[in-house]
Amino acid sequence: MKICVFSDSHGREGRMADAIAFEQPDACFFLGDGERDLSVIEECYPKLKIYAVRGNCDFVTMLKSTLCCEIEGVTIYATHGHLSGVKYESDLETLTSQAQEAGADIALFGHTHRQHLSYNRGIMLLNPGTVHYGEYAVLTIENGRCSAELTSN
Repeated sequence: MKICVFSDSHGREGRMADAIAFEQPDACFFLGDGERDLSVIEECYPKLKIYAVRGNCDFVTMLKSTLCCEIEGVTIYATHGHLSGVKYESDLETLTSQAQEAGADIALFGHTHRQHLSYNRGIMLLNPGTVHYGEYAVLTIENGRCSAELTSN
């Protein structure tokens, strides 16, 4: 399964649409700050499964701050990150603890506008950067294992 991960579109939904057209993913995660931009994606790709959380700039929203789901044997914890101290903790310890408490294999986050891929206590920590500048990530899940690639277009 191929999954595109986006965050911080801030009105640049065309960048997400371009990445989806290029990558042809099976699903997408949107990590907040541009919830209004999702309506364009949903209209263009009505069959695409989209998982989304709210960001600190998404004021009028029904989205939750976090979500946790299992996809093909991999548990994914998603949050924007502003409630997890991601701008202030170089070790991302709070985010790691939240993901570990949720039983996650992967923690997806945004907010910093900087791409990031690391591992802490066996949990993949992934920030796709800001799609506003053409940055995103691609997760590939096969046989219960996940790999990630940071991309910029």
